Amino acid sequence: MPSSKATCAVSVAFCLLAGCTPPNFNTPGPLPQENAYNAMFPQWAELCAVSQISKKPGYGADIAGGPGGHAVLFLHGACLDPSSPYPVLKTCPQGETGVSMNAHFVNANWVGIPGRAFFYNGILKPGDGLTREAYQSTKNAAQKRGLYSAITFRDWALADRPASTPPEDWKYEVSIGTDYAISYGRARYCARLPVSSTQMVQIVDFLNSRNALYRYGPKTFETNVMQDNCNHLIHNALAATDFWHELPVHQFILQAALTFPVPKNEVVNLLDRADRHKPGDLHALFHDPQTRQTLLRDGWLPGEPGIILDSNPVQTPNAVYNTNLSLIFYDDPLLGHYNRAFSRYLAQPRYHDLRANLLWYQALYARIAAERRPLAEWLKKEPADFAAFYNAYYIWLDNQQALVAKGLSLLPASSPISSAWPPARSETPAEVPAPANAPQNPPPAAR
Repeated sequence: MPSSKATCAVSVAFCLLAGCTPPNFNTPGPLPQENAYNAMFPQWAELCAVSQISKKPGYGADIAGGPGGHAVLFLHGACLDPSSPYPVLKTCPQGETGVSMNAHFVNANWVGIPGRAFFYNGILKPGDGLTREAYQSTKNAAQKRGLYSAITFRDWALADRPASTPPEDWKYEVSIGTDYAISYGRARYCARLPVSSTQMVQIVDFLNSRNALYRYGPKTFETNVMQDNCNHLIHNALAATDFWHELPVHQFILQAALTFPVPKNEVVNLLDRADRHKPGDLHALFHDPQTRQTLLRDGWLPGEPGIILDSNPVQTPNAVYNTNLSLIFYDDPLLGHYNRAFSRYLAQPRYHDLRANLLWYQALYARIAAERRPLAEWLKKEPADFAAFYNAYYIWLDNQQALVAKGLSLLPASSPISSAWPPARSETPAEVPAPANAPQNPPPAAR
């Protein structure tokens, strides 16, 4: 059977430039404090770079993908509209929806998968092996959910189906491991970003607007690696919140070749954007138009607690897919930014463990509060409209300190920082001593 290429795979031929050694997807591993995280952050978005996919021969569709992998988005705080068979999102408390773009689609830009567990792990638990029986049962479960009941597939995506297999059944065969039950055939790195309720509305509205372009025709969805791939969709969904700049689709091909996003690069780009300005650098934050706008409009800054990098391996043992999988950067392995930056993020416990994350921000915020300078001093060098930003910033700081205190209270007092990670020294803010004129043992009212 001819090979059906995995959708939205960014197959980069220059492996020597990107580095093709299969990564260790067991490091850093999944976030261990998921329940506490969700209690702290009601809305968050997770950008995931998922590995290449490689089907073992002789069972179902022949699926193979390149080392650039695929990208998916998970939203906590959004759900699919149950009244619509076509994928339409809405915000809802504790809602969980995975979003995947697929070149198979004619009348949709993306499909929504309800439930975090089914999106990533199908009917299995993390660490379970995949049998052919579980593979078939998962496809049946997906079809009962009607994931593609209102989505038309391209003829070429269905062309290789056996004569005895109905087209509707084949939709689920060519999509498993890419749109749903992702860990059956792919490993992943994910970066999650807490967002405000307003920002979740903006993400949902953007994604709905993208699908609305194709839902009723006559325009049909067309994708290509350089000008409109799965990363464009996810990047621009986050850009709708003013987290970063929009990445134009359908650029002139030579321009697109220099700027097209790659899944694993985008994970680092998210972490880089959050780390672009030091949270205590008011001058830099004010003069960045996006951070200034999100603070004044939403009371939100990109470098806040809860930005996490995690990973999950493919399900093993695996009777259906090969498990030695690549996921590359589009980067120079010696001089490029991405490999070095990724290694730096992997080495910092605050990106993998919630307690380490909160303790880091607790010390940082205490230092920022202790170093607060009067507004009058700032206005000697900054424009007059800096005053509104200054006031909003210190309201934000108070809220962030309260959030960190709440988060630490949700974690068991004896909860250790993940033993897989050594304590971070150089990047952890130092403890902040009390100012010299402050009482060392203040009375209850002062506390």
